[in-house]
Amino acid sequence: MNKQQWITQGETLFGQDKMQWKFKCPCCGHIATVQDYKKAGAPSSAVGFSCVGRWLEVRKEAFDDKDKRKIPCNYAGGGLINISPVDVDGRKVFEFGV
Repeated sequence: MNKQQWITQGETLFGQDKMQWKFKCPCCGHIATVQDYKKAGAPSSAVGFSCVGRWLEVRKEAFDDKDKRKIPCNYAGGGLINISPVDVDGRKVFEFGV
């Protein structure tokens, strides 16, 4: 999908206020808004690309199947393994969290 299609999809799901858009981590399933990333101190480039847990004190390790806590992980889309399911103009990103 191209960037305009992706933006249209986000606006259809969440409206014009991008701070309310939600993204689902493909590793742990945690859903975070853009506002959640901002509050955690994450750079804007991390939104929908790395789990918000990377910027939180309490988080679990990515790909840790033994840790059953319902908290975000430290998955990074720019790491060795990118499991992000959506391709926007060649960049793999998280799916919207609905």
